[in-house]
Amino acid sequence: MDSRTFLLLSFFISISLFSVWLDRWERHFYGVKSGVSMEGQDLSGLLPGEVKMSVQELALKYQRIPVDAALDKETGVILEDQDGISINIESSIRKIMAANPNQSLKLDTYLVHSKYNSDEIRKANKTLAFYETWLRGTNQRCTNISLAMASINNTLIWPGQVFSFNEIVGPRTPERGYQPGPIILMGTTELDYGGGVCQVASTIYNAALAAGVKIIERHPHSKPVGYVPEGKDASVSFDDLDLRFSNNYQTPLIVKSGISRGRIWVEIKGEGN
Repeated sequence: MDSRTFLLLSFFISISLFSVWLDRWERHFYGVKSGVSMEGQDLSGLLPGEVKMSVQELALKYQRIPVDAALDKETGVILEDQDGISINIESSIRKIMAANPNQSLKLDTYLVHSKYNSDEIRKANKTLAFYETWLRGTNQRCTNISLAMASINNTLIWPGQVFSFNEIVGPRTPERGYQPGPIILMGTTELDYGGGVCQVASTIYNAALAAGVKIIERHPHSKPVGYVPEGKDASVSFDDLDLRFSNNYQTPLIVKSGISRGRIWVEIKGEGN
């Protein structure tokens, strides 16, 4: 090895050793004290930037998003709201940097309350509107109506939210159990999957009118239907025709629906204004 190479190698080794010494010096004077841990994670010697990254990783692990109260669609049982947990990143970092040696710390957290709670749902126990229509037609038509009614039952609408028939019921396809039934199309009666669900929409529409909610979208049939008075029907098609109304109350609404004694019925419950 010639002298020039030796000098260069010695220089780089010196730089490397100096960097190691500088890093140790910096961690000793500016880093986290020895033995300090947070939520069981050892943070000894970490510098502020590294501490921030560690706390952010811990925050992802321990934070919890709040869950709003809801209704079980099958049973109508109230699903309780759950508070969330948020992490105060900056406060946790300051706590770590100020900690004494061998100190075990916890993240600084605070509760985040859900937007909607179960007590509000419990108060929605007053019948604001009730409407029913006679159930008639083929077995296929009755099957379609039964499927749509089951989708509608126990629908919870918070203040300001919009009820959309198509979003709640979904596409009326054979894969989802819907069968061919009579529909009114351009003034004539034809067979199509989901025939009969317009009676469900019309029953809901009349209940919504009685409840005094704001109707956003409603389409009449091209000719009168026999299950509701003229002008009180609602035609729906998953592709383009929907029935929508908004909850203009200050409290939640619950839409109940079912079939009994040869009739389909819709009940809208709430606390009332």
